[in-house]
Amino acid sequence: MLFQLYTYVVARAIEREAGGEMLQEERYKKIQEILKQHDSVRVTELVHVLNVSIDTVRRDLENMEAKKLLKRVHGGAILAEEHGDQNVFSHREHKNKEKKIELAQLACELVSEGQAIALNAGTTNLEIAKKLSENFERLTVISNGLRIIEHFSAKPGFTVIVPGGILDQQEYALYGKKCEEDISGYNIDQVFLSINAISVDKGLTDFRIHEVDIIKAMMTSARQINAAADSSKFEKVSYLNICPLEKVDMIITDSSINEDIANKYKQAGMKIVYKQD
Repeated sequence: MLFQLYTYVVARAIEREAGGEMLQEERYKKIQEILKQHDSVRVTELVHVLNVSIDTVRRDLENMEAKKLLKRVHGGAILAEEHGDQNVFSHREHKNKEKKIELAQLACELVSEGQAIALNAGTTNLEIAKKLSENFERLTVISNGLRIIEHFSAKPGFTVIVPGGILDQQEYALYGKKCEEDISGYNIDQVFLSINAISVDKGLTDFRIHEVDIIKAMMTSARQINAAADSSKFEKVSYLNICPLEKVDMIITDSSINEDIANKYKQAGMKIVYKQD
């Protein structure tokens, strides 16, 4: 018993010394804040944000689930009121789906036959991929999203470029230095960025640790940079910075966006596109 207590105390001391560990209640509060903003979170992301071990995160999630503060799913957690039989990507895929379909149609109107298009992994770009497949016969598409790539398999006129990399099973996406290097080797006409949050002050932000550098590689290679975000993602900030607004050429969203918010972005010098009556 004394040896177990000593081991525990030493382990906790090492964790605190390594990065100033939050107290348990502080971690619970932070996890709840993330879930309220994003509806879902992954264990690997919490390890990064909370600066604790993966075992600590798993223990926290287990305790929070017992208190009905969240629902654990494979690789992470979602809000308690949501169903827990879906992985995180599938949970997001069905959220605000009609809004994503609407903005996806607008995105297609910006594309010309024969262009080279980049789509990073994400549920918004999944809807854009579906619309591109329906509306075009000849495009070059590069994407790290496996679900996105799947939608072009029946398009013989499309040239589909799949960068190499490491598989992220939860996001159905490829990532890593090799993936970034492959993307950087191409000249892209337009990139559509599927992002998690956007604000005037912080610009584009996201919670997907592996996706941020992929997005930046696509931005570096693209002539036209378009952020694709449904109206629920505006004036929110996630914990990983991508870029300020001035690095983006256009924002594409849906008609549900609040006019005051839209005007705020216009006043900041942003071109924002959405369906208007």
